[in-house]
Amino acid sequence: MAKLNTPTLEVKNLKKSFLVGKEAIPVLKELNLKVGFGEFVVILGPSGCGKSTLLNTILGLEQPTEGQVLVRGKDIYTMDEDGRATFRRQKFGVVYQQPNWVRSLNVIENVAFPLNIAGVSHGEAMKRARNILYLFKFDNYAKYYPMELSGGQQQKLSMCRALVSNPWIIMADEPTGNLDTVTAEDLMYDLKVLNSESKRTIVMVTHNPAYERYATKLVYMEDGKIKRIMQREKPMEVKQEDVVDLTEEVF
Repeated sequence: MAKLNTPTLEVKNLKKSFLVGKEAIPVLKELNLKVGFGEFVVILGPSGCGKSTLLNTILGLEQPTEGQVLVRGKDIYTMDEDGRATFRRQKFGVVYQQPNWVRSLNVIENVAFPLNIAGVSHGEAMKRARNILYLFKFDNYAKYYPMELSGGQQQKLSMCRALVSNPWIIMADEPTGNLDTVTAEDLMYDLKVLNSESKRTIVMVTHNPAYERYATKLVYMEDGKIKRIMQREKPMEVKQEDVVDLTEEVF
């Protein structure tokens, strides 16, 4: 049983610079952030403030110049690149602004794909993919190909793929960026249901302040720094009939 007083995710004194010619350009400037179990953290800030670099560093994709990224107390940068890749597949589910599909695979095969990479048997991977599609009322589209679906449907499919490995943390990078307002709100509500009722820890980056109401914690970034962190006292509630029952243990 994990220690409940250990943050699910923590960044400590995090710095990241990129080399341009011979000059090191600082992008992340000594960031500190704790994310507790079951929180919905929304990171806001203008384009170019370092939000996506922070997300990629948390995911183990960008080696920090200084500092640590701790997932349940474990510094992921003590692992080698292959170790981080395995850890990322097992513990993180990622929803990007632009989903990357294997075009030769249909919907259910794309959802099962992360499990195939992780070495899960084909039969078990397809079973788990079918179950997650059913939970999201998406099983009727199992034999479609992703490019036959609307943008909103593709993002919901992207969430199914992110959840199929039963991850500890869902990371979302501008997941509504290419969606119309109505479809974007529908996707945000799905994320909120997963957070409040299925106890998924969610970290989302966005430049849109309209999504503040979905958060339990707000993080405001500017010029590579965290300017302010605000805990919300009364997070948005969801309707009981909308609950998705993900019964597998998540902590």
